Amino acid sequence: VSNYTTVAETKEIPSGERKRVEINGRRISIFNINNAYYAINDTCPHKGTAPLIRGELDGLGIKCPNHGYRFDLETGECNIDSVFNTKVYPIKVENNSILIDFD
Repeated sequence: VSNYTTVAETKEIPSGERKRVEINGRRISIFNINNAYYAINDTCPHKGTAPLIRGELDGLGIKCPNHGYRFDLETGECNIDSVFNTKVYPIKVENNSILIDFD
């Protein structure tokens, strides 16, 4: 069962931009890369403190601002060790609303 929740409007996150949202106590970073949206847990799992929203984009990856670990925005896979893989969320756009599935 899908549980899509509206988290933002497309005009809030133009191409090349990002936004952090907090839903049910979860901090999630949303990235717009060439008008495709990606949603990933905002906190780097390496030390549990760095906000990925402040990281450097690297293709379809985000690099942690503290130690440079890279996370794939499509899969959540970490380039250093799979123990640090993080959660990504299904995301879609309907009528200019960005929705994330939290299930």
